[in-house]
Amino acid sequence: MSWLLPRPDRRSVWLLLGLSLLCSALELALLQHKYQLFSGGGFLQPHSFGLISERVIYVLAGWLADLSALICAFMLYNLLCRFQTSSRSHLWFALFVLLSYSSYSWLGTELFQYFGDNLDWQVLANLGGGSVLAAISMVLTELSQHLLPVIFGLLLGIALLYCVHLAFRRYRTPICDAQRWWAYAALLVLLLFPLQLQWVATAQPYRFGLEKKLSQQVLAQLINRLTDIDFDGYGAFGINADAHPLNASLYPGAMDVPGNGIDEDGIGGDLPQLQADAPDALMQLPLRAGQHIFLVVLESVRADALFANVEGQAVMPHLAALAKQGSYSEQAYSHTGFTTSSLKALFNRSLSYHPPQQNLLDALQARGYQLNVLSAQAERFGDVLSSARLKRSGQYYFDADSALSDRLDPSLNAGALRLSEQRLLRQLQQRFGEVNWQQPQFFYLNVQAAHYPYHHREMLPLLTTRAINRQQMQPANKALLQLSYYNAVANADWLIGQLQQLMQQQGIAGQSTQFYTSDHGESLFDDGFLGHGHQLNDTQTRVVLVSNRQVTYPKVLGHADLAPLILATAQNVTPPATEDAVLQVVGLVRSPQQIARVDAEGRMLYDFRQQHFRRSDEAPWQDFAQLSAADQQRAQQLINQWGWLRYQQSELYQQQSATP
Repeated sequence: MSWLLPRPDRRSVWLLLGLSLLCSALELALLQHKYQLFSGGGFLQPHSFGLISERVIYVLAGWLADLSALICAFMLYNLLCRFQTSSRSHLWFALFVLLSYSSYSWLGTELFQYFGDNLDWQVLANLGGGSVLAAISMVLTELSQHLLPVIFGLLLGIALLYCVHLAFRRYRTPICDAQRWWAYAALLVLLLFPLQLQWVATAQPYRFGLEKKLSQQVLAQLINRLTDIDFDGYGAFGINADAHPLNASLYPGAMDVPGNGIDEDGIGGDLPQLQADAPDALMQLPLRAGQHIFLVVLESVRADALFANVEGQAVMPHLAALAKQGSYSEQAYSHTGFTTSSLKALFNRSLSYHPPQQNLLDALQARGYQLNVLSAQAERFGDVLSSARLKRSGQYYFDADSALSDRLDPSLNAGALRLSEQRLLRQLQQRFGEVNWQQPQFFYLNVQAAHYPYHHREMLPLLTTRAINRQQMQPANKALLQLSYYNAVANADWLIGQLQQLMQQQGIAGQSTQFYTSDHGESLFDDGFLGHGHQLNDTQTRVVLVSNRQVTYPKVLGHADLAPLILATAQNVTPPATEDAVLQVVGLVRSPQQIARVDAEGRMLYDFRQQHFRRSDEAPWQDFAQLSAADQQRAQQLINQWGWLRYQQSELYQQQSATP
């Protein structure tokens, strides 16, 4: 057997065993901190290891992944050294592994408290308005706020590495055993790890725990690339093993073509035949103008901010008064939790890249409305400007790009451009004096007061004189963070009060239909996270919806449902009926991480990575078979609604629709 598994140098053996055990122990501690895997599961976490046998199997399976990944790194290190290693180079290898792992662990912990488990390139791109490069630019802009500590840290690190270099100089004993490790690497990576991936990592609770490990993720991706015979992105091992390895059109996540008798993606059976399009609700309304319309979108304002109080002082007194005099909905939602996709859904009335319904602005122009767009953000961010066609010939347009000298941030990045409430008010006052009020007017206002970091240099101290800075935005400072946020929301409400005064002075308050909504909610560490767009829950997706008119709202509605409701209210006619259900997505529609459907029963959520459902925000995760009959029906409705949307925005559907 010595020729099959030659004996390597003991120093290399102890190095790899020690590093793998240390990395495994550190990651176990980190995973326990994040998910409480060994103590009953954290908040809404679906799995934990309660039995001793489960813990032993999980620890051994995780250590096997760490050891396999470490041996791959060790062989790469030997190749770079041309197989001429020494005790000194081994020490440098160990230091590099520990520094890399520590940096990854720290970064992962920091990102987890902001994004949870849902951060990927698409979520990052959504933060950048659809562009990963724009998102990276925004992150670099954010890091510039911490430039001095970063420079200090780099200088300190260089000094420490130089000290280590001096300390390692005396370790020069040659260790030339790399050739003996090839058999061990092959045994671990090509035999033992694939067995773990197939027989352990596919079963719960091990799948949930192992998928959180970096080594497991990297090696699983490597093995599946090596076994992907038909080059469809899926190999022969793991929970997403390709059941049709010789057919590139059938794989987990493939687009399911409705009614063809084939379940391409392996989710929920074959997608039912696409239902015939219902008449467009907006085009069913009378072809005439109604009252003046004001549509105000508030950046990042949570639904519960409407009637919130801070030390007895109302956060949004003006909007709350309008809600009580007029009407409001407590079940209005963003479809995605992101600004750009929410605005596109609002104007285009669809999550599809190819919206089949009439655009809101097209409908208003057809009825004789003058369009007035006044936005405190750069609407080119995320391609909202061109996608919703906000800038039109003969119509009024103003956004942050129109007043670059008044921007609040020195950056010219589209995602960072914004104007203060005072600057937007001045532009609004100017426009009010210019328009012909005998012609029906539509005003779209976008207010950026509550945008991260919840403060700017012109912000009024309406609730507090204290403002949190970026370095302080940690769970330990949640109270100060929320106070700063609510002060920012109060500034948005201040502008609403100024708008009310302008309409009173112009004498149009009684002849106007006003709708106020937000693009998405915002987590403030109250659900363990900060920000938006990465969790499908009420905190991040439930939005404000208020009108000065008495409106009968659907039981549940999303941004895509608002346009007919707004126009029908302005025309004083009954709005067309809606489905009373809202589809929500994290990531791209064609390849999401999670999808959800909010109806009168709550939110039914499906996670594509873990392949299980949750019947409400408070319920545990379950497999489809564990759901009740009623919830199985809701789950199937979710899968079907998402599948139809995905198919409708595909090139295949567009080609078929264009064929006479």
